[in-house]
Amino acid sequence: MADMRHNRIAAAACLLPLALAACSTPNTRSEDLKAARFTAAVRADARAPHMTIDTARSLYGNDGGTLCAALADNPAGLLLGWGRATVTATPQKKTAELVEYDRDVVKVYCPQHLADFNNLMNRLNY
Repeated sequence: MADMRHNRIAAAACLLPLALAACSTPNTRSEDLKAARFTAAVRADARAPHMTIDTARSLYGNDGGTLCAALADNPAGLLLGWGRATVTATPQKKTAELVEYDRDVVKVYCPQHLADFNNLMNRLNY
């Protein structure tokens, strides 16, 4: 009886790492490539010199996070302060550096919305 219980415990101990691995979200190749491109872009111009690929992946995933979602759902809403980074600052507090950082997000994660982003920033004189 003790051997059966020991076998069940041993089997459960062997399956636990597999279950945890199955439950965790694997990084996709696309996320990794986008995170690497974004990290290279913001580090090259010293806008985010300490950005890492892991940080970029956790912030933007595969879709660009709230900034790209706002551009897809309601671009004009960005003028009201929806989204992140440049969007969370009031227009008077936006800086060219923040605008360029967000432009990099759009270029890498949702390039189909780059024209909308540029039009909105032009309306704000950025």
